[in-house]
Amino acid sequence: MQSGLRWAAMRQIVTGLVGTLGAVAYTHFIQPEDLGAYALAALVYGGLFLLVQAPIRDAVVYFQEHESNPLPGQSNPHSRAAFWLLAGFSAAAVLLVLVFAGQMGRLYHAPRSTSLTRGMAVVFLFQALAVVPAGLLLKRFRFALHEGMSTIAELILLVGWVTLAALGFGPWSLVVPYLVSSIFWAAGTWTATQFRPWPVPEKCIFRQVFRFSRSLLGSKLLVYLSRNLDNAAVGTLGEKALGWYSFGESQAEYFGIVIGETVAQIALPAMAAVQSQIERLRGIFLDMLRLTAAASIPMQVGALVLADLGISAFLGEKWLGAAAVFRAYLVLWLLRTLLNLGDSLTSATGHPQIRLTFDLIQLPLFAAGTWFGLQVWGGIAGVAWTLAIVRLAVGIFYFTAVLRLVQADVRTVLRILLPIALAGAGMGLSVHLARGLLPIGNEAVRLLFLVVIGMGVYAGLFYALDAGGFRRVVRMVRDILIP
Repeated sequence: MQSGLRWAAMRQIVTGLVGTLGAVAYTHFIQPEDLGAYALAALVYGGLFLLVQAPIRDAVVYFQEHESNPLPGQSNPHSRAAFWLLAGFSAAAVLLVLVFAGQMGRLYHAPRSTSLTRGMAVVFLFQALAVVPAGLLLKRFRFALHEGMSTIAELILLVGWVTLAALGFGPWSLVVPYLVSSIFWAAGTWTATQFRPWPVPEKCIFRQVFRFSRSLLGSKLLVYLSRNLDNAAVGTLGEKALGWYSFGESQAEYFGIVIGETVAQIALPAMAAVQSQIERLRGIFLDMLRLTAAASIPMQVGALVLADLGISAFLGEKWLGAAAVFRAYLVLWLLRTLLNLGDSLTSATGHPQIRLTFDLIQLPLFAAGTWFGLQVWGGIAGVAWTLAIVRLAVGIFYFTAVLRLVQADVRTVLRILLPIALAGAGMGLSVHLARGLLPIGNEAVRLLFLVVIGMGVYAGLFYALDAGGFRRVVRMVRDILIP
């Protein structure tokens, strides 16, 4: 697992550069309205990919089988069944999108979104083709290949974003790089695994895969609705408002994806391999929980305090309208980043229905929160803060349920998380105070000094509050970075 995290850490360094440099570049060349048009297309793509990626990938990893054949895809009937289920869904979904994209553009009075939506449907098709072979790479702990190809795909995005945005392609500068990257990713994973979907497995295998995936599929459908009802509602305010909202929400998710989803993805096959050994399973979960919290919380707190300064310094004042949304969702992702690991645990232990139950509970609350935020609180900030509060409340109960799977009591988890949270809060306070005291006029230089100050304060407080936990995190990071 250390090897997997090492490769994932290397990829996330690249991902961090891509996300930062890409956002800085394209936000200078495109307008919030352009991002709003793209966000409408991304509504469709994000929902489709969310519905297939986790249910199918987790099914591929979950079914532990001996695959002695040199072509592992051929010797694994569950992987082949997963592919054909995915192929059928993807083909039908893409056809529907191509047919009805025009109606969506007319509904939102955004004609540019029609062609953008069709373009993202093609991106989804290539991404879907890669789900099963990518899951096989994870299942077989071939992290070097998985993360190496992911890194190249991220670099393709960066080059594409910067080049096409500078050339004046507008919202298409965000779509075309995804298409090229997805084609590379699909070709690379199929070549690396030598996956072949033939022969078609027996019906009982399809039933087993579907039975495992259906709860995840239902859960992801609910997640899609809960994630996109707000975007659909904000879209009625116009492309500019949606551009700000989409930008703030997506950038707030950044640290959760870079840290939380990466650790969860690597931990999934490790936890699946010891799913019947509760002590080892609990040990892996708690270690990864500590690592995820220690890495993500200081980043998120720092971004929360310095949001407006960072946006103004690097992206320009035209994007300051996204600052309130960015802060609201950063508060949410303080917890949601940790819940990524819980999602992997439910899949690794064969209990995806837990997620489905809580997503069912959350959906009506989310719909009510979207209405309240838009109509009562008012504006994109009202929507963001209302939904952040709703998701936090449901997330706390979900996290408590997940802990029962590894028989971990709340006190044990608090002993791990509380020192990290307090160190993060102390860091945020110190950075807030220092921000008003530093006599530096240049915003970028002042931001750099504040980040350095925050890192020092966080490390010192973490060590003072939990020296043992601090040393354990340092050892894990050392083991990940140094072979």
